[in-house]
Amino acid sequence: MRRIVVPYLMTALACVVVSTPSLAQSVGSSQARWRVAPSITASVTPNYQSGFGPSGGAGSGQTVAVGSLASLGGGYVDFGNVVAGYQYLYKYAAQIAIVTNDTSGFTVYGEGSTDFQGTTATPPTFPISSTLFWVVSSSSNTPYSPATPFEKTSAMASGSPTGTGITYSGAPPASAVIWSNSSSGSLTRGYDYELHLDASIPISQFDVYIVYTAIPN
Repeated sequence: MRRIVVPYLMTALACVVVSTPSLAQSVGSSQARWRVAPSITASVTPNYQSGFGPSGGAGSGQTVAVGSLASLGGGYVDFGNVVAGYQYLYKYAAQIAIVTNDTSGFTVYGEGSTDFQGTTATPPTFPISSTLFWVVSSSSNTPYSPATPFEKTSAMASGSPTGTGITYSGAPPASAVIWSNSSSGSLTRGYDYELHLDASIPISQFDVYIVYTAIPN
C-alpha cells in the first residue's frame, strides 16, 4: 500500500468591487437620479458543516479518516492518508458566501494556484486538472459522481503563503466558472471536492491552494 498525504487544499479568495458614478443630475431641472455603486463581498469557509471529510478509496484496504489539519470551519481541507490509484470524496469542503447589491448578479471562479506539488527533495508534479475536482454539495454525491476539474491558473499567484491571491488584467477564463447568479442578495453555495489519484503518485505530502474569485456581472 502506498501512503499518500494530501494535507491542505487551502481555500483563498480574491474579491472585486466595481464602482460607478454616484450621482447623475440633469442641469436646469429638479430631477435627480441616484445610482448606487454596485458592490460585492465574498468569503470562503472550509469544512463548513458537521460531517465534513473524506470518504471512498473502496478496495484500498484503508479506513479513511480526515487529516489532522482539518477542523470545523478551519482553514484547511485535509484528505489525510490516502492511497494511490483510488478516488475520494471530501464532503462539505468549502462554502462560498456572496453578498451583492448588483441586480445583474455575479460570477464566481475557482482555480488552483499550481499543479499538485510534492514535498520531497525533488517534488514530483501532477496536473491539478486530472487530480482535483469540484461538485456542488449534495447528500447523493459519491467519489464517482460527475464532477468538474479545477484548472491551474495562468495568472500570477501572490500573497503569503503563495496562493492566497490572483491578479488579473481582466476576468478569469470562462472554463473556471463554478457559480453564476443573475440577481442581487445574500447567497451561499457549498462544494465537495473529489480527489482522483494516479497510481503512479509516489509517497509524499501534496499541497495545492484553491483560489476563488467573485466578480459582479
